[in-house]
Amino acid sequence: MIKSTKTGKNRLGAYSNARGCGIKEFKKCAKTFQSWRKEILNAFKYGITNGVTEGFNNKIKVLKRSSYGIRNFNRFRTRILHCTS
Repeated sequence: MIKSTKTGKNRLGAYSNARGCGIKEFKKCAKTFQSWRKEILNAFKYGITNGVTEGFNNKIKVLKRSSYGIRNFNRFRTRILHCTS
């Protein structure tokens, strides 16, 4: 796991060098890293992620799948609030 911005910059630089390798998938990956460079480095610098939000979204999706047939949105909403609190 990368814990410093300096190490992150070095690794991103290495991935950016993959553009010249000639493999289509590496080129696409390097291009993605380059376009998201600022955001990736900020994640190393501040250590803030949206993991909690992604977890809640996943719980809601699982509830939605298991609640097939509930017609009343207010009941579904109440079930979401109950299961995620």
